[in-house]
Amino acid sequence: MLFKNGINLQPKLSEYISNSRRLFIFSPYIKLETLKALIDRQENVKAVFVRWETKDLILGSSDLEIYTYLKAKGITLYRNSRLHLKAYIDEYKNCFLTSANISSRALNLPPYSNYNYEIGTIVEDLGIEDRLFFNIIESDSILITDNIYKQLSEQLPERKKEFPDEKEFHFKIEAPDKDFLISALPMTYSIETLYRIYENKEFVNELELNCVLHDLAIYKLPLDLSSTEFREKLKEAFFSHPFIKRFLEDLELTGEVYFGTAKEWIHKNCADVPTPRKFEITENIQILYRWIVKLGNGKYVVDRPNYSERLIVVK
Repeated sequence: MLFKNGINLQPKLSEYISNSRRLFIFSPYIKLETLKALIDRQENVKAVFVRWETKDLILGSSDLEIYTYLKAKGITLYRNSRLHLKAYIDEYKNCFLTSANISSRALNLPPYSNYNYEIGTIVEDLGIEDRLFFNIIESDSILITDNIYKQLSEQLPERKKEFPDEKEFHFKIEAPDKDFLISALPMTYSIETLYRIYENKEFVNELELNCVLHDLAIYKLPLDLSSTEFREKLKEAFFSHPFIKRFLEDLELTGEVYFGTAKEWIHKNCADVPTPRKFEITENIQILYRWIVKLGNGKYVVDRPNYSERLIVVK
């Protein structure tokens, strides 16, 4: 069934949002007033993705102020200049697809006399390929932090002065934070589990599948690779990731790292705000050790002197 703007699009979208458990919103253009009207009373929105090309902000197609609003609500904001689709994804299982951006004209919210002709529909039971597609977009997006917001806010007035003398407008953004989030580390229990689900598309539960989709997106692994191609591409992507490289560079200097020391290092170097408590990242370190040893082809081993796991560089 198609939902039409000015008739039932906005009510059906609001109903979908209210009934969702963990919602991820993708919309190229987002106006603050409409966003507030859409989600102000909702506590289930986890992340929002916006295009935020320079011209979008100069022309007012999107509002920069949505960052402070979302931050106050504890909602993560991402920027992806390639974003053009409009979708509301509930736990990456089903979605509300629409042609409408988040603006008064597009959703008739607040009411707009000359609203756009827009449609939407609900798609149930997203397949693994569909879910991976959205995971890839998330992996490819820039996490907006106070630092990034400050950079954009400072550059926007100058870009406005130059408009329309330039054909292309680009912000200069330094965004190292995202690569050092805990979520940038592998999440799947083992390489064997990762490849089993990758090859057979069979999984024990949603948590297991979500971990696999996360890792396939982080390391940009396309579907339908052979076993050999899969391992080669995974190894290259894993060891070239900034978080892993930094950790292993420090490991090379000492030759070994005990589990407690590794936990201290991750805790100190992660960019998460707030920083997770040390006991919360125990499983992350266990998975990281397994991946390093398995993909290291004998360069790294783990032993357990004095009941504490130790990662060693084999000389």
